[in-house]
Amino acid sequence: MVVGIRTGTGRTQGNAAGPRGPVRRCAGRAIAARALMMLALVVAPVGGGVVGFGAAMAQQAPMQSLEGLPARPPVDPDVDPYPFDPFLSLRVYVRQRLPAGWWARDPSYEAGAFAVVVHIPESWRGNPTSAMLRLCPEPSSTLWERIQVVELRPFYRQSPWPAVTCRR
Repeated sequence: MVVGIRTGTGRTQGNAAGPRGPVRRCAGRAIAARALMMLALVVAPVGGGVVGFGAAMAQQAPMQSLEGLPARPPVDPDVDPYPFDPFLSLRVYVRQRLPAGWWARDPSYEAGAFAVVVHIPESWRGNPTSAMLRLCPEPSSTLWERIQVVELRPFYRQSPWPAVTCRR
């Protein structure tokens, strides 16, 4: 007897009496039998109850801590793991507050003050020195906890302009 196997598309894929039909059925039965055997190993009756995956996980050895590894230096609680980086903090602060089209160089430390050169586009109109005053950090800014002086130097129309010194 020849039986056609139909898929969801309505097309016949083959027949069960063909050369691969019995092989597919045996393989499917073998997979189902293995799954049932593994389920029997994981779920076993213990003391009148059934033990599931949780008990099987509890029987494993606990995870060891990473403290004794040689590649990991010991952590001192008195040392700050994230030290303050004034260059990064100042760079992020200035770049967040710059108008569109403006850009700033990375901060530098010169003569006891952090200096940032701010480039202003040619199309902008106004006084660059007064524009730098708006970029000074507010008195309540967290930058003033570690930085005492910030110098903002405008660079406008291919020339440097007078700098603005921001203090706490």
